[in-house]
Amino acid sequence: MKFFVTAVTFLCLAAPPAAADLVLNQEDVTWTTEAGIVTFLMHFQNTGTEPSEPASGEIHAQPFGAFVPSIQPIGTFDIPPIPPDSFFDVTFEIPYDALPPSATELLPWAKGEMDEYCSRDWHWDGNVDVFWFLPVGGGNTQAHHGTLQVCPGSGGSFIHVVTNCAGWATWTITGICQGFTYMLVNEDLTPAPNPVPPGWTGHIGVSALNGSSLGVTCCFRVNFNCGGIVVPVNLCVATCDCGPIPNDIRPWGTIKALFK
Repeated sequence: MKFFVTAVTFLCLAAPPAAADLVLNQEDVTWTTEAGIVTFLMHFQNTGTEPSEPASGEIHAQPFGAFVPSIQPIGTFDIPPIPPDSFFDVTFEIPYDALPPSATELLPWAKGEMDEYCSRDWHWDGNVDVFWFLPVGGGNTQAHHGTLQVCPGSGGSFIHVVTNCAGWATWTITGICQGFTYMLVNEDLTPAPNPVPPGWTGHIGVSALNGSSLGVTCCFRVNFNCGGIVVPVNLCVATCDCGPIPNDIRPWGTIKALFK
């Protein structure tokens, strides 16, 4: 595994009252996969008026979902003092197979058998917890990211999601796009209740209307609320032309009925 760091000092940010404020927003934790390597990017900002203190940190990986406990770290990093109104990037590489298994997907085609609109999706679907430690205090940011491909007019695609709330958790779906249908379903693909029971697991389902444009990406969130703590699970879906679908791939009667 490798770490790379980049410092740039010309980012202009509005300064809050704090003298130094080391911040890592959820949307500033991203990752990509190429040639079996997952590259994580963490974009730290100092939104204060004074240089930040040096910090150390850890990154933990989890299965895709919400309220999943952290396991042992997959890597550590260091952050030097950051000037005010500036940022510092930490890039971390780890083999795909060294991470928890990517979330299982149920697709309306045999995975890998798609045309040019849908090259095989190698994204690692999971969560990361990022912790950083200062001489006094520190911080924590979680990121939950998945990707999914959908075939317009051919039923739903599903991605497995886990929760670890000790009580019942309510949920909402936000950031929806025109032409897509969204659903949270149980393991047996029946509609999930709201709230879901303690320790619930199931799938996020998405379909696209017949005739929808190909190559369109829509990113949305399923927000789970456990005792007043809200965790957004981010999912980006892309429309694909999967061609004729064999009848023996999945129980289509059940799946298509969910998206009438």
